[in-house]
Amino acid sequence: MNRQNHYATLHVGPCASSAEIKSAFRILAQRYHPDVTKDQDGERKFKDVAEAYRTLRRPDSKVAYDHQINNFCAEAAATSYPGIDNFKWGMAVLQIYSWFWLSSVRAGE
Repeated sequence: MNRQNHYATLHVGPCASSAEIKSAFRILAQRYHPDVTKDQDGERKFKDVAEAYRTLRRPDSKVAYDHQINNFCAEAAATSYPGIDNFKWGMAVLQIYSWFWLSSVRAGE
């Protein structure tokens, strides 16, 4: 059985966010819904899109799927802190370092 990549099914990149995945699912589900589409393969495509979204919408199943297909973005997402992107995290460290450095210079005067 040849399984298609869920990211390719939803037409998103392997590093897509959950918002991008949800948006792509809604667009494709409307396009391939059996009540709307005139495509002969529309029902099968709708089922494929629904299966892909079912796998990628939950973080735990998405991580498991990413590890299964050796997605390199899974490791990058696992090392970042939730709610804090790398730039903001770096700026926070820089502010703490500069505060410490300036307070130690003032103490030495």
